[in-house]
Parts: sequence; C-alpha cells; structure tokens
Amino acid sequence: MKRIVALVLLAIISSTTLSGCYGKFALTRKIYQVNGQVKDKYLRSALTWVFIIVPVYGVAALADFIAFNTIEFWSGNNPVAEGDKEFQYVEGDNRFAIHARKEGNTVTYAIDHFAGDRHVDSMKLTWNLSTAESQAVVTERYTTTEYVAAIRDGSVQVRQADPSSYGRNQELVAYYRQ
Repeated sequence: MKRIVALVLLAIISSTTLSGCYGKFALTRKIYQVNGQVKDKYLRSALTWVFIIVPVYGVAALADFIAFNTIEFWSGNNPVAEGDKEFQYVEGDNRFAIHARKEGNTVTYAIDHFAGDRHVDSMKLTWNLSTAESQAVVTERYTTTEYVAAIRDGSVQVRQADPSSYGRNQELVAYYRQ
C-alpha cells in the first residue's frame, strides 16, 4: 500500500514539476464560459456555488494543471483548446455569426454578416500561426475577392488577388513596415 501511495505521489510531483508552464487552463475556462452563459444572475450565482461545492472547478483546474498543460508544454498544443467555437457579435442591427476552428498551426474563421435578417456578406479567414501568413476570401452577393497577407522583407503586405488569374496578378492593397 505504501508503495502505491509513493508511486502516486511521485507521479503527481513529477507531472506538476515537468509541466513548467502556466498553460491555457482551457477546460477550466470552458466550464467558466458555460456558467457565464446563464442569463439570470441569481441562477448563475447558484450554479457557481454548485460548481465550487461539487468541486467541478477544482477537478477541471487539477486536470488542466496535471494533464492538459503538461501535454501543451511538451507538444505545443492543448487538446482541450483546439476544435470549433461558435460566437456572435452584435452592433445595432448588424449581427456577425462567427465560426472559429483551430487545427494544429492553422486558425480558420468563417464570418457571416447579417443586417437584420438579410445576409450581407461572408468572409473566410485562414491564418497560419507558424508562418504568420493569412488568406481572406470575401463573398458579397455575386462577387468574390481574395486577399493574402504575408510578412516580406520586414513588412506586412496585403495583396488583393484576381480570382480569374488564379492569384498570379496581385495588387498591393496595404503595406505596414515594422
């Protein structure tokens, strides 16, 4: 029995010391977001107390600290933080429905813009985290425009690609020197 307890303690101590990073604590944040989506402030407060008493937050934080943050430290990716996310941004009559997806070093955003109930335009933005290059495709009714942003010679360059020429003819739209 002492051997098992010693082995468990050794595993916990080594995993916490090997984690060596603060990490994203993605699981704990996801549970916190679920709690935050409750609209009624009294119900949200009661749910917070339940999550503390039942130790949902404590177990999630411990799992993040021991397992997921250690995986993130060694692999560079947190398995809980990756995946799909849906959210909306509303300003006046305009609503932007956003679908975000992270896979490895690529983040993709699909954004649909609505004015009231009418669909105005769409944009798909793909961003490569390792190369810092991104591509945006904007669709407005029957027109599609492609943009490519990249770091070249110490500056950020945004070019508009002509879809009919398969990206060969690119017009410089914006230029930012670092």
